[in-house]
Amino acid sequence: RRIEAGFVKGIASACVFQHPQKKFAVSVHGDKFTATGPKPALDWFEQVLRDHYELTVGGRLGPGKNDDKEAAVLNQVIRWTDEGVEYEADPRQVERLLEELDLDGDGVKGVIALSVKPLQHQVEAQQVLGPDEHTRFRGLAARANYLAADRVDILFAAKEVCRFMSHPSDLAMAALKNLGRYLQDRP
Repeated sequence: RRIEAGFVKGIASACVFQHPQKKFAVSVHGDKFTATGPKPALDWFEQVLRDHYELTVGGRLGPGKNDDKEAAVLNQVIRWTDEGVEYEADPRQVERLLEELDLDGDGVKGVIALSVKPLQHQVEAQQVLGPDEHTRFRGLAARANYLAADRVDILFAAKEVCRFMSHPSDLAMAALKNLGRYLQDRP
């Protein structure tokens, strides 16, 4: 069986497994492991995995001069900086969302603020999308929701858009496009 592993020295994270004696922790997502702890413990854990599985190590972040300073874990970019560990949402998710909303061109204007509260007359005048558009809307809303887990600036807007999943409307699509225009300026 093939698995992938990523290692980050010295930072705490949510975990599935902790080894108190070796002072490291592991989180698992499917066949991907991410471990955090001191170098000797990570070396030991990597060898234990190699003894039983075919293993691909995606990078080992840390403060040392030979440590990686950037790696991708579950399509998130994680960086080791002098100020601490940074992570960035999967940039392809924003690109795909903008492309699917037809907001990926040069002439598209971004917005500086998310507007999620519709006016009463807009709510009364909204039209339900056709059945052929339901699946498209739901896929786009789901992508925004997935992205929101790593982008707290869009968390509320994505949640509000997802409230329309059972009955997608033109008003919901407009809110989704507004979210896309916001992301256009802040990919």
